[in-house]
Order: sequence, then structure tokens, then C-alpha cells
Amino acid sequence: MQIDIQLNVGQCSWQQTSEAALAAESAGYSAFWVVDHLSGGVMNAPTMPECFTTLGALAATTSRIGLGSLVVNAGLRNAALVANSAATVQNISGCRFILGLGAGASPASTFASELHAAGVDVLQSMTERHAQLEHVMDVIDEIWSPARHNKYETFPRPVAPVPRWLGVNSVALAGIAGMKCDGVNVRASHPQRAEILSAAIGAANGKPFEATVWETFDESLLDSSNGTRKQWASEGVNRVILLMRGVPDLGRLSAPIG
Repeated sequence: MQIDIQLNVGQCSWQQTSEAALAAESAGYSAFWVVDHLSGGVMNAPTMPECFTTLGALAATTSRIGLGSLVVNAGLRNAALVANSAATVQNISGCRFILGLGAGASPASTFASELHAAGVDVLQSMTERHAQLEHVMDVIDEIWSPARHNKYETFPRPVAPVPRWLGVNSVALAGIAGMKCDGVNVRASHPQRAEILSAAIGAANGKPFEATVWETFDESLLDSSNGTRKQWASEGVNRVILLMRGVPDLGRLSAPIG
């Protein structure tokens, strides 16, 4: 089981973020993840650096660790801009990028407040948001296709395929993840976690697929004999993302990974 690390980058400086990424790389974490938000407030932070800008800087700062977005809001950016940004990070990083995507929050969610403030339309129904997410993925595929339309002739393409994961909170979206993506991520404490993972793995139909959960950082989860990890593994989980809130503790990041 691979172990990754994620920071709430709005709660720390760029120097602290880059030092944490280098520490995680040295400690043997598989990937380093950042969130995608406009406002620090929705993540209990005083500010929030832009996702792809941060990842590009981390791509130049690190050399081995994977880099990922958990998750890019499909309702925030034009689909072609997502394709451009993801290809750029993939190429700068030497093919270490994982594109995590999500359908975005409902209009009533706390997370939607930053979009309302920015004048971004938030789709009313889950069905509409899922359709928008699929549209973004379809446009990315079209722009990156070897047989793409000549209107995209000079749009950047990744030099190697970019793995694509979906962050999900429902069985319906898990099925889309399995069919159209390379991985799925769900909150470890989600009451339907096992059902969501099963739906995604089933929809993947035997192809290589990352079934992942995220949880708050806890050193005990670095131990392969940990009972919670064993339970997750029995549900098909092959990767865990540990979220370290606040200013990253480099000592805790240096703990051995089992």
C-alpha cells in the first residue's frame, strides 16, 4: 500500500510547503497533494495559493515524489485551461503529476461560498455537476488525443499520459471514476466508503486502478500492521493520502513508513 501526504497549503508559507515536499520525498512518500480553492476561509486558512501554480513550483523543487491535485473543481475553470495546466505540470515535473478532479460543491455547501463570491455559477443539481465533470474530462481527452482536431494543433500535450483520479462522495460518481478514470478517492470516514470503493473498482472492470482514501495524518497509519490499514486493504484500497493540517511538522514527516 502506497502512502501519500497532503497539505492545506493555505495554512503554511511557500517555504514551509517546499520544505515539507522535500522532507516527504526523502521519507519515501509516494506523492504530495495540494488542494484547489480560491479562498482560505473554506479551509480554515488565512489565504490559499493557486493549485497549479503551486504544483509547478513543487515540480521544479522536487525530483522524485509524485505531485497531485486533490481535487480540481470541474466547475471553476474552463476545460481547455485545465488541460493546459495539467499538461504543463506533467511536463515540468518529468511525468510525476496526477490530476485529481471533482464535481464541485452544491450551491448550499460552505465550499460554494468562494465561488459565489467570485461570481462563478454553481450548478444546482448533482446530475448537472456530474455532467459538467464528464464534459471537462471529454474536452481534456479531445485536446490530448493524438488524432485531435487541428484547432488544437499548438495546445500543449503531456509528454506521457496523466493519471486521472476522481474525488467522490457518492456511488454514482464512483461508477464514473471506474469507467473513465485511473483512480478514485473517498474520505476514509465516509459512511458509504466500502460501497463507493466497490462501485469504482467494479466499474474499472479489471484495468489498472488506484482505489484510495484520505485521512488526517496519524503516525500509526504509517505502519503496515495497522488494523485500520488492513481493513482498508480488504476493501481494495491500495493507496492512502494523509492530510497534515497546519504548519507541517518535518519531524513527523520523517517517521518511517512501513
